[in-house]
Amino acid sequence: MSKKAAIRESVSEAKSNSSWFGKKRTFILAITLLLIYSLHTLGLKWSDFIPTENSFKLLKKFLSAGLTPALDYQSTGIPDNAPPYYMKVLTSLWLTLQYAVCAMSLAIPIGITLGFFCSKSWWPQSGSSRFQHILLVIFHRLARTVITFGRSIHEILWAILFITALGTSPFAAIMALAIPFGCTLAKVFSEIIDEQDRSNSNIIRAHGANSLSTWLFGILPSALPDLISYALYRFECAIRSAAILGFVGITTVGYHIETAFADGHYNEIWTLLYSLLALLIIVETLSSYIRAKINTPAEPRKIKTIAEIGSALTINRLKRQSGKKVSLYATSLLFVLLTLVAWNTGEPIFSDLSSAQRAINLDRFIHDEIIPYPVRQSGDWADTLPWAKELLMTKGLEATLQTFYIATSAIIIAFLLGLISIPRGSKKLNISSYENISLGLSGFQKVKRRTTYYITKSVLMVTRSMPEYLMAYLLLQILGPTAWPLILGLALHNYGIIGRLGGEIIDNADGNNAKVVIAQGGNTNQLYLFTLLPRVFNRFILYFFYRWETCIRDATVMGMLGISSLGFLIVDSSARDNGDEMFFYILLGACLVMIGDIVSDIIRAKLRAA
Repeated sequence: MSKKAAIRESVSEAKSNSSWFGKKRTFILAITLLLIYSLHTLGLKWSDFIPTENSFKLLKKFLSAGLTPALDYQSTGIPDNAPPYYMKVLTSLWLTLQYAVCAMSLAIPIGITLGFFCSKSWWPQSGSSRFQHILLVIFHRLARTVITFGRSIHEILWAILFITALGTSPFAAIMALAIPFGCTLAKVFSEIIDEQDRSNSNIIRAHGANSLSTWLFGILPSALPDLISYALYRFECAIRSAAILGFVGITTVGYHIETAFADGHYNEIWTLLYSLLALLIIVETLSSYIRAKINTPAEPRKIKTIAEIGSALTINRLKRQSGKKVSLYATSLLFVLLTLVAWNTGEPIFSDLSSAQRAINLDRFIHDEIIPYPVRQSGDWADTLPWAKELLMTKGLEATLQTFYIATSAIIIAFLLGLISIPRGSKKLNISSYENISLGLSGFQKVKRRTTYYITKSVLMVTRSMPEYLMAYLLLQILGPTAWPLILGLALHNYGIIGRLGGEIIDNADGNNAKVVIAQGGNTNQLYLFTLLPRVFNRFILYFFYRWETCIRDATVMGMLGISSLGFLIVDSSARDNGDEMFFYILLGACLVMIGDIVSDIIRAKLRAA
């Protein structure tokens, strides 16, 4: 494309996007007003960020402890037979990793099975009877309902349910992670499979293969790298989730952090935090490397003669050209070995209770504890409605709205911060040239840009690596019992995610028209605001709504930290041994998440269509 043609295309695009800019400003203004309204409704003020005298002393003591993390126990009353402190830290890290590995070994089969039924790509294209079609629709709807419900309940809430029903044990932690992660995998797996190119499957079908064979050999192989890539990402998330299960009695890193904070051992807290962050960064870096290898095929050998064309098109030649094969095998083997080690080391998976006693406890939980109290008294299920209505109107509705406002405030703050930070976190916008066009930077400006880029990337990695629940817990100790710690914990974690995804979108955006801006003397900020951002803003909005539904799920459980929301009511009901109320509030939170999920899906579908 010539320079004049590029200029004409850039001008034409600017004219066609004039109304779009108005929509962008309207969207940003709307979410900003919604943020102000949510904060006002929650009764929050910006002055709440100013620490009191006691909070300031605590903050100073806590931050100064970060410079000298503990290398030994801070307490003086440690028994002589206690293991060295570094062994305690390593054991807690291993348990965190072990639970994540065991959970993913169950979640992946759940995801594959339910994902198969949630997908329509294996359905017969023609020749099926009306009865078969109705049966397929029923299975599809049922599977979609199951995965939506399963991932709508936070893993901490699943842990509370399993601990209540079966007692505290590694199995409770593993299942609490496996169910929501398996359902999330099923949703994403089905979407990845359904969006695959159909060219290979059409060829197989044309040769007389049935629908299942077409799916197995035409669609699934092409989707496999993306499936493994996403499973690796969920494994990173499983480690973060396993860490915070310590706050409900499971002996992972979170358990020792909570204990150390209660004892005022801040140096030990920083040792645990640094260790957890190191583990997460190592796993994320290794996972990113594997995902890159899987998704980047090897360069094919150049064909020099006509005689080589035939051999180049053979199946064996195509297999040899694929750089993904070795990576797929190596990743699968590594996960199998890690799974075998995780399931066969450490304390027994089940608690000391016998299987018969566990069965009795489970039966009592299902048929007694979670049954509404009026129904237990009268035996009439019609009494459920007045009981549920009273719980909803007295406490449930207000807590549900509080949860909604917390989640909405958090994702809006994360989104706005992400939009500001993306130019500093994009690799292509922080080098000395753009699309081989020099930016005319001085040596100092080059160093400044690279330094800012690496600092921003580091901040994004740290914020997305730290579990949001853990950040909220630490902020709560410093800022006091308001909703701000919950909002900031969620906002910082999602800021790291949105910043990373946004930077990758900008780096992968088409830069043809952007060259004109640079050629005419524009800087990278103008390039970002007026050329790149308009092209990809819909993608940012998609991520906004995707993370919003995740924030609703996380905000549901964060009330367990003592702030008036659904999580607070759940913990309060559990402490009073009111299993029926606890289960009602858990279901209420699941309903809120499912509503958010439906709204998010509708909006994202409209944006994709646009």
